[in-house]
Amino acid sequence: MDDQNYPRILCVDDDRDILDAIAPHLHPSYLVELATSGAEGLRLLRQYPDIAVIVSDLRMPGMDGSKFLAASRALAPDARRILLTGCDDMSAAIAAVNDGQICRFLTKPCAPRTFLAGIEFALSEYRSEMANRSAIRQFTARHVLGEDRVTGLASRERLLETLGSLIDERNLGREAVGTVYLLHIHFVPPFAENVDSAAVDEWIRAIAEQLTRKALGANCIARWDKNVFAVFDDLPASAPEALYRRGQDLADSATSSWEIGSVYVTTEISVGIVAIAAGMIEPQVVMRHAELAEQEARGNSGAKVALYTAETGAKAEYQRDVIRSLRKAITDGELELHYQPIVDINTHTVHSVEALARWSHPRYGKIPPTVFIPLAEAAGLIISLGAWVLRQACSDARALLDLGFPRIALNVSIMQLLDTGFLYSLYIALEDSGLPPAALEIEVTESVFAQDLDRVRSILLDIRKLGVCVAIDDFGTGYSSLSYLNQLPVNLVKIDGAFIRDFERGGEAILGATIDVAHKLHLETIVEGVETPTMLAQARSVGAILIQGYHFARPMPLAALAEWHAGFARESSEQSTQAVAMRAS
Repeated sequence: MDDQNYPRILCVDDDRDILDAIAPHLHPSYLVELATSGAEGLRLLRQYPDIAVIVSDLRMPGMDGSKFLAASRALAPDARRILLTGCDDMSAAIAAVNDGQICRFLTKPCAPRTFLAGIEFALSEYRSEMANRSAIRQFTARHVLGEDRVTGLASRERLLETLGSLIDERNLGREAVGTVYLLHIHFVPPFAENVDSAAVDEWIRAIAEQLTRKALGANCIARWDKNVFAVFDDLPASAPEALYRRGQDLADSATSSWEIGSVYVTTEISVGIVAIAAGMIEPQVVMRHAELAEQEARGNSGAKVALYTAETGAKAEYQRDVIRSLRKAITDGELELHYQPIVDINTHTVHSVEALARWSHPRYGKIPPTVFIPLAEAAGLIISLGAWVLRQACSDARALLDLGFPRIALNVSIMQLLDTGFLYSLYIALEDSGLPPAALEIEVTESVFAQDLDRVRSILLDIRKLGVCVAIDDFGTGYSSLSYLNQLPVNLVKIDGAFIRDFERGGEAILGATIDVAHKLHLETIVEGVETPTMLAQARSVGAILIQGYHFARPMPLAALAEWHAGFARESSEQSTQAVAMRAS
């Protein structure tokens, strides 16, 4: 049964026999909900906001029908109400009709035909009201909502209407329609949740004014979404180089530093461009292409401008296919974990091992985590993916402890960390696996610094209370600064490999300073991305002790890790023997 085609009726009476007698006369023409008290009726109204008619007995213990119907108006203001009453309560029923509380009353006992006629009367009133309201909404959308409330620019609806009209007009002559530029404004760092909305509106208006000055002559300038603007030029499309220049010019008009409330932010703009060719007939398709181009621009390392092409569409289809497959892979256990050791170079022992998700797609082969993890985040799959990694890593950890790895580390996305069920899932994973909490390390990226620090601090403290170690991963390349290190309850800082790669161009100073500050705060540090003997020597020269990188080992399956560890242990033993022999000589 399609619920949308059947009105929903709520019947409330403290006598269950009466309800059971009513229900067969309402099925199958209506969706019927039954309640034996006013309190239960209110609960059903919260559960089913589409209830069209409410029928209630007047005399009920606790909350009587009159009080229930009055309370129901807050939850279902559009629903029509019918009161069932005995002859002795006629004055109360008439009063309820007169003050607008109910649309009509029925006396008990009520014949089925009379009862159904009352339902149909109430439904006709309800449908008439909804139709009138729909007409008002359509008028408002066309004549009022065509303008964005905050900026005064065209609304999303007005832009689509403008595009549609021009597409219809020019397709008659097979003319090219023009170009759409979609500008997505990103905040660095992102807004905290407590930034005043009025201050944000003021900033949005300032952006709109600058964009309007820059886009003089455009056919339509619209606010497409909260931080997204669209500029529609109805001139014939130029060469791609000219479109890129125009897109960059528009982006430059909105790129700046701003003070919003008490927060200073810098804006970064990504621009998607669509040249609307003759024959395109759907404005929604045009804007979807613009969104795909903007998403591609967002991922560019250089100029954040991209023009929609057939390849853009193919890439989007690939991503959709990967997301569909990833959802199945998580459910069916098609992913696996690889492990990369972290080595203490002073003692030449293993400090810990990091769990890293790997995926071999049946069609595309090995898909790197740099591809599927951002897609998982965009598709809302990152929490279920992270939950699988947590369970599998804790399950594998027993074998890892037996191999001599004292701790297993795994990365947790900020979305997973802030999920209300994360702490419970962490507790259950430890309980089910029997893993000692001290043998687990949770790594969070420095994107946590862009969140509500008080909330993040509270979550990390709860993790620490479980006995689990907490680390900041990829430190130094995003929102972080050394001043944050004493604000969060962390045990360890993993310094991004970019600094060891750029050791000769400023990386040495940053590495040294970070290690020095961390040690003074009694935090361990791990230098990531050490791939060569030279890099190892450089890391050692600035005081690094814990090292992760290809110089020692690449990520590997659990079985291969056992073999690697046996070889590493032999090498350590030989080095120790040589050192003793040298001291003796």
